[in-house]
Amino acid sequence: MKFINIAILFAGLVHSRMLLNIKDIAVPFVIQRGVIDNQICKGQFKLETETAGSVNATIYSEDMKRVFTKDNLKYNEEVHFSFNTTNGQTYTIRIEQADEIPEKNIKIEYEFTSQYNTFNKNIAKYEVIDPALTEMTKFEKLLYELSLQTSYRQRETAAFSDSINEIVVSILCINLIMFIAFAGILAYQTISFKDFLKKKKLI
Repeated sequence: MKFINIAILFAGLVHSRMLLNIKDIAVPFVIQRGVIDNQICKGQFKLETETAGSVNATIYSEDMKRVFTKDNLKYNEEVHFSFNTTNGQTYTIRIEQADEIPEKNIKIEYEFTSQYNTFNKNIAKYEVIDPALTEMTKFEKLLYELSLQTSYRQRETAAFSDSINEIVVSILCINLIMFIAFAGILAYQTISFKDFLKKKKLI
């Protein structure tokens, strides 16, 4: 999981685009968006509902300072925003009626993206490159350990195979020795029995 997170950080992009369905624009519409340290934030607003009225779109930082504002956003008008963050915080996006909108329900296309400020080399190194290299080193170490374990298992299997071969050869040798011993005993008993019959003059 951690490796996947670093891969996302290395890509450096968190994307969020949606169509906001505002049920009652007479009431200010508010959403929040959390952003981590050292980000470049970009996005846009576009009023999708055909109307004679307009809306105001504003983005506030946690201390309620405006980082972006657009007044009187009209139908089919598209406005873009961009700002940088130093410390991670939650931003508040507020959309409210400017010129009166006859339609109660409106739709606004909203986009908010954030990515590491890789233009700053120190930030890029600290936030992206160093963590990625650390995870890559851990991954290489894991691969090396897996390689060692695989080699060990292969040697174990080969040793077990050699042991099996030795056992099979030993069993064959024992069987051969027993066969020769039984054959010798049988031959001896046959010769002794013939001698006994000759002595008794039965043959």
